[in-house]
Amino acid sequence: MVYKKKITKTQKKFEESLLKLMETKKFEAITVNDITELANVNRSTFYRHYFDKYELLEKIEDNILNDVLTYQSNIINKINKNEITKDFKLTDYVSTDTNLFIVYEGRLNEIKILLGHNGSNSFRKKIRLTMLDIFKQTSNLANLNASNQEIELLFQFLVGSFMSILDYWTDNQELTPTELFLFYSSLYSNGVVNFLKDKMI
Repeated sequence: MVYKKKITKTQKKFEESLLKLMETKKFEAITVNDITELANVNRSTFYRHYFDKYELLEKIEDNILNDVLTYQSNIINKINKNEITKDFKLTDYVSTDTNLFIVYEGRLNEIKILLGHNGSNSFRKKIRLTMLDIFKQTSNLANLNASNQEIELLFQFLVGSFMSILDYWTDNQELTPTELFLFYSSLYSNGVVNFLKDKMI
């Protein structure tokens, strides 16, 4: 148990060091030596945990996305298939206390770095695929009378809008998950036109 905790602590040092370096330096320019020097851990220890810096980056990315998938799966698993009918409300199934923005909040600083200009394109693609998977899982809970193309376009719209909000949030971290959820659910439930009409004076 003590040895396992030591491994976890060492890995955490490497993760934090890489992310710290990526605040000011492009990932491609960062070396294993840069990481180990900042972590104050020798290179041989690094290579006991990772094949190279790419594996370290992949572990950081995957840990974040696994947290997101696990969190959302717990929500989806509580909903029975075909339980969602035409008169459903989004707030019947997710709320200010249980929504996807909550799990992202805890990793927002890491996400900002990984999505930033020093990050890797792989993470943006991974988030898109993760959110696409989540939206597909959610849509499977209802019977939809729509063409495959319509459904795919819907998914792309949902993923694209979520990614835009996430990008905005990383630069405006004073926003809370509750504020974002209320905005997102209002827009999602009522549509853009009705949202605008409601805000007109």
